[in-house]
Amino acid sequence: MRVMLDYGHGGSDPGAVYKNRKESDDNLRLGQAIARLVRAAGVHVDETRTTDKTVSLIDRSNLERKKKYDYFISIHRNAFQPENAAGAETYIYSASNKKAQVLAADIQNALIRSGFSNRGVKTASFHVLEKTSSTALLLEVGFIDNTNDNKIFDAKFDTIAKAIAKAIITNLGIKNLEYCIKCGQKILTT
Repeated sequence: MRVMLDYGHGGSDPGAVYKNRKESDDNLRLGQAIARLVRAAGVHVDETRTTDKTVSLIDRSNLERKKKYDYFISIHRNAFQPENAAGAETYIYSASNKKAQVLAADIQNALIRSGFSNRGVKTASFHVLEKTSSTALLLEVGFIDNTNDNKIFDAKFDTIAKAIAKAIITNLGIKNLEYCIKCGQKILTT
């Protein structure tokens, strides 16, 4: 089993910025927490970046096409007009991809259980969804320009990371989620 995690923006592209908070930093922090949990379950995880560096959209999709992945998951925070939108949403490229639909619904439900309002599972032709070979998802984990969404993101950070990791692991068919396969520690109880 192999997953590629993509942490949106980075380097010269901070993504959305609100009150000195950069989307690229939140994406990297959350993504790496998810990666640790998914790896602990015995899944091979590659990442498009591991530091605050610039990676173009083309480089992201090119990295993904070098190997065969079960899933490509791009992690983002949303933005609109400060304090005027809230919630989480999950994107897939095509509604006909049942594998993507199932994982997207599981992740979206996990984000809602974590406290975000439900903006739904949607289709879009974002580059990282359209130009990758794997089953691909793009997550918008709350609005970075919404104070309440940031409170949820910060206060429930571990719960959010575990919930997303659990959805990925479950959809890969791994059963014993309560314990880390490699280290024997509880990792995914939420």
